[in-house]
Amino acid sequence: MLTHDITYTTTGIKPSLDLDPSVVPFVATVAVTITPASATFSLQYTVSDFSSPGMTDANAVWFTSTEIPGATNASAFVALTKPVTRIRLNVETLTTGSARLQTLQGTSTY
Repeated sequence: MLTHDITYTTTGIKPSLDLDPSVVPFVATVAVTITPASATFSLQYTVSDFSSPGMTDANAVWFTSTEIPGATNASAFVALTKPVTRIRLNVETLTTGSARLQTLQGTSTY
């Protein structure tokens, strides 16, 4: 099982977290919890190949999630069902508290 649990207390685009796109069926649960913050944020994902030499967050192609789009201002939960290689959180505003990003991805049962 692949998991992440990171708490952020500053704004900005955060470093990406790996997921395993080879798991079939692909399902990754992503939760963002705002406590007790006043914040806005978005979830971004990529299918860029991070096994390629020189691939970094800066040169990956990022897409903003339609389930957790820009200006989301309440805790959010999504199950990603299309394979992606990495995700990251963009904390747009954060006046108090923190934003916690959690992921959970199981392994193949086949």
